[in-house]
Amino acid sequence: MAYAVKLLISGALLAFLLHRFDVADAARQLALVNPWHALAAATLYASFHVVNAAKLQLVIPGRRVRSILAFVLVAQAYSLLLPGQLAGEAVKAYRLARGSGEGGRVVSSVAFDKMTSLVALLLTTLGGLLVEAHRFGNTLFVALVAGLVLIAFSSALLALTPVRRLTGSFLSGDGWRGRFGGPINLFLDTWTRHVARPQTMALSLAYGLAAQLIQALATQILGAGLGIELSFALWCVIIGALTVLLLAPVTIGGLGLREASLVGMLGLFAVTSDRALAVALAILAFQLLITVVGLAVDLLVLRNH
Repeated sequence: MAYAVKLLISGALLAFLLHRFDVADAARQLALVNPWHALAAATLYASFHVVNAAKLQLVIPGRRVRSILAFVLVAQAYSLLLPGQLAGEAVKAYRLARGSGEGGRVVSSVAFDKMTSLVALLLTTLGGLLVEAHRFGNTLFVALVAGLVLIAFSSALLALTPVRRLTGSFLSGDGWRGRFGGPINLFLDTWTRHVARPQTMALSLAYGLAAQLIQALATQILGAGLGIELSFALWCVIIGALTVLLLAPVTIGGLGLREASLVGMLGLFAVTSDRALAVALAILAFQLLITVVGLAVDLLVLRNH
């Protein structure tokens, strides 16, 4: 039922966009994009996933980057087919952990990787916000700082010895608690090991920042091909805000929410609705391409994994 509701929300948002805006005009705008702009943007969007695979390999060193890239592409495919981006992360953690015998360790590493990605996202958004401070009030700035503080606090809390001891004492013995105790304790031990390694955390953050900057640059180049002249700092804020919005599992793969949000945000900077919608359609087209590639990898490459 929940899936049906989210599908209905996506449908309602798409119906609103079709009624409110000229989608055909947006498609015509998209068709006029300089091929070099489109090629450069597509290359950068693809590089974004490669960098994320290299980032995840830092905390799962037993696997090659190309092997992890396959799971990253599969996760991206399912993030478009399932409600919310976090669903894709769950698929990635499950597929990487399956058959490894160390499910708690792999899941913890994927969660740690996602945590540093969120920190990198908030930092790039905050950087863009500071550069373009005259365009924004204090509310977004306070929200970003609060998000960073909350993530730092939660990460430190999971690594505290009393928390691990309390969890270990509760999840012990026979029955369901004993069955869950092993994987959860392994999750916490692995998390503590990652947090206790400043070099690993710094490298993970560096990769995360690079990935976010690549994504913002790709969208800026795509926007420039459509005649949208916004600063790189503004694109960092827009892509950061959009990514946070898409974390909410209220639609299927962000369908409808992505397009409506981009039209609304770009409209604040005097970007016409047809060009804003063209950007959203281009991003959706690339994600559909990644979905096709991810599903092909899942069926042909990872069929035994």
